[in-house]
Amino acid sequence: MEIALFPLPNLVLFPQVAVPLHIFEERYRLMINRCIDHDEVFGLVLLQEDAEEESESTIHRVGVTARVVQVDRLEDGRMNILCAGESRFRIEEFTGRTPYWTGIAEFLEDAPERQETLQNAFDEVSGLYKAAIELTSQLKETEIPQVDLPDSALGLSYMVSYVLDLSSVRKQELLEMTSTILRLNSLAVDLEKILSQLQEQIARRGFAEKAKRNGDLGKPH
Repeated sequence: MEIALFPLPNLVLFPQVAVPLHIFEERYRLMINRCIDHDEVFGLVLLQEDAEEESESTIHRVGVTARVVQVDRLEDGRMNILCAGESRFRIEEFTGRTPYWTGIAEFLEDAPERQETLQNAFDEVSGLYKAAIELTSQLKETEIPQVDLPDSALGLSYMVSYVLDLSSVRKQELLEMTSTILRLNSLAVDLEKILSQLQEQIARRGFAEKAKRNGDLGKPH
């Protein structure tokens, strides 16, 4: 399947995730308008970090097809769009770059895995993610938000990969994995690190507040 490609720095999209984009370059206005008019998807791919230019060697080969589900047209042709991530793909061959990149895409699926093992990984990651949400709320002194997680292990692996504050390189690694269990296990390691960092921040704030109170004891009234 030949698709239009949209290389972007610092953004890795995942299936079953929606992302807003601001379209201002003329070539991508043409691309998005064509996708809207013909009800076609385009491929969102990561541009390598610190790449000086777009080239076959600086565009990551694995990306996600995106479909425009909402468009807000602005003055002078610019657009704000909402895109829904649909399917992972690998670029087998670049077929053009004028006015925008195109390529032949082969779709990727995760390998079949045992349901019991998937459920165990799902339970671990969902528990760690909820714990991180609770600690973040404690740190920010805000009410714990209602968390609606995907029902499937695959959907959870995509959602958590997208929302966690990870580097684009790390997210690209997660996107390229073809095992849901491996992706969830990797996310569990990331979440444990995040939980440790949050706990340290909360502890430091507690020490600082205690030190401040101790210092107030010596102040004259």
